[in-house]
Amino acid sequence: MLEDAAAELFLEQGYPATSIEQITQRAGVSRNTFFNYFGAKADLLWIDLDQSITALVTALGSPTSGEEGTRLEQLSALILAVAAEHPAARVPWAFSQAELMGTRTDLEASAPARLLALAEAIQAFVAPEEPEFIARTIGSVAVGAIAAGVAAWIAAGVRRERLETYVADALHPALTGFTDLAKGTR
Repeated sequence: MLEDAAAELFLEQGYPATSIEQITQRAGVSRNTFFNYFGAKADLLWIDLDQSITALVTALGSPTSGEEGTRLEQLSALILAVAAEHPAARVPWAFSQAELMGTRTDLEASAPARLLALAEAIQAFVAPEEPEFIARTIGSVAVGAIAAGVAAWIAAGVRRERLETYVADALHPALTGFTDLAKGTR
């Protein structure tokens, strides 16, 4: 209810002009109810991606003993598995309608904490096989590739393919250089 109310109001009057009070009133809930689900108004903008980000961070923190391949191969498989699970109909409206809703500034302001947490989870995942600075670089590059894939998926419009396809297209070349580095071929 909160998500629908927020989307309607953001389309009607723009994100900056919409208050939490207006959202809760439209949804027919209290302000306290809003804060039971969201820490801030900007969290509404990420509703369609936060679940997938959390799922990936959780997967990266799970034990991988017995799994085949290098950490980079496992990383790629985990990222693509989470992207494959993202519901096709859950295109982030705050991103696809950013100009119309006026959400761009708040998206940019609320992105770093989420992306940094994801980069750190990736860094920790590959750290057993990589020097610290390479692990940090892999985390940053992988997050950039994921973001590029998600952006291409959103921009593709109604004829878009599955999210996994776009993320794979961006992720593969990004991680190939690290695979070559690990093999000693540059």
